Amino acid sequence: MRGKKVGLALGGGAARGLAHIGVLEVLEKECIPIDMIAGTSMGAIIGGVYAKTGNAKAMRPVAISFGYRKMRYFSDFTLPRTGIIKGRRIEDELKTVIGANTEFRDLRIPFSCIAVDIDNGEEVVIKEGKVWEAMRASSSIPVVFTLVKWHGRNLVDGGLMNPVPTKTVRDMGADFVISVNVLPYKAVGDNREPSIFSIMLKAFYILDSKFIETSLSTSDAVIEPDVVHIAFTDFQRAEECIEAGVAAAKKMVPQIKQQLGMD
Repeated sequence: MRGKKVGLALGGGAARGLAHIGVLEVLEKECIPIDMIAGTSMGAIIGGVYAKTGNAKAMRPVAISFGYRKMRYFSDFTLPRTGIIKGRRIEDELKTVIGANTEFRDLRIPFSCIAVDIDNGEEVVIKEGKVWEAMRASSSIPVVFTLVKWHGRNLVDGGLMNPVPTKTVRDMGADFVISVNVLPYKAVGDNREPSIFSIMLKAFYILDSKFIETSLSTSDAVIEPDVVHIAFTDFQRAEECIEAGVAAAKKMVPQIKQQLGMD
């Protein structure tokens, strides 16, 4: 009989969050169990898809294809009321990858994702209803994307309060928590002129940094892919992000297996 229940906390990070796919590939290959998942922002998207399929390898081509088509999703402009980008194209993509009618109760692995009520600053843990709606709310970066109305609340990106949801997956019943952080902040060393989107994303994730240390301090194992050289908007570098996740996870496998008594 296996002992500890293993939970996976996947943090936000826009394009950098695609590294989560590489981490999942390694954990799956090494037969490290994942009994529950909590995700924020891009971590919610990756985590939700994996919770349904349990197949990390199948996610790689989808992420790479998304990267090459990223401008299609980021050109869905609307008259600025609650956000610059309407998000309808993102919603259509989420419905395609997770299923328009897929609910949390349909998932193979228990899953929760994090959003924030912009009206009162409360963290909202979503674990019921349609999964695509929850993923959309969790990744609704303030000002960039229009907010999401959910059960009478106005929700935005969960990274505002909980960029790496370690406590959330612990509350779900995990005895052993593996946290994946892709947000060690560092300026990207390139000569590109900053765009309005890159500036807002950087500002958002700089604010996140104050919460990350607290989240990671309660983890049993921390995986931090080396993606500081990749801009938050560099979705076209999906394969590079995924491989960074693979490399970081491989380094942690011996420690994780030892802690779980799998040696």
